[in-house]
Amino acid sequence: MQKNFALAGLIVLTLATISQAQSYSIDAIHSSFLFKIFHADTANFYGRFNKASGLIKTDANTPTELNIVVEAESVDTNNKARDEHLRGPDFFDTKQFTDITYKSTGIKKVDDTTYEVAGDLTMHGTTKPLTITLKHTGNGKNVQGKETIGFETTFTIKRSDFGVSGYIGKGLGDEVTMIISLESTKQ
Repeated sequence: MQKNFALAGLIVLTLATISQAQSYSIDAIHSSFLFKIFHADTANFYGRFNKASGLIKTDANTPTELNIVVEAESVDTNNKARDEHLRGPDFFDTKQFTDITYKSTGIKKVDDTTYEVAGDLTMHGTTKPLTITLKHTGNGKNVQGKETIGFETTFTIKRSDFGVSGYIGKGLGDEVTMIISLESTKQ
């Protein structure tokens, strides 16, 4: 009788320590990858990337891993000629550098909805450390009834740090602000 009680206690203890880890795939159709850059010393210009993928791992809504892959070729500024120029060697050089990636290396909780994410940003063949602030924006279900989770971040980089220096001082700023809103579906 005592053995059964000890075994039952062990089972309860084991079940209590099982992680609530979940994996979510980034839903590119319902996520936004926007950027802005100062143009002609006059105003901010906005554009977007239309294709991206990635994975967010969480434990009870707390992110434990973040990996994002943005297809540089998908740059969209609502002007075909400008988009082709951005894909060329003056900017993204998408024939040689197809993706822009961000991979987390550590995540620290700031408060119930805010996280400091350290990671590596790779663009144009150059990798640099980048720490971003990630905000948990919500949980829900998509139209197929699958669990979803949302996060958002805004951060600024110097494109020249990544070898993307076309037209700096000739009408385009060096700083680019990224606004990324992620809706991800549970795997």
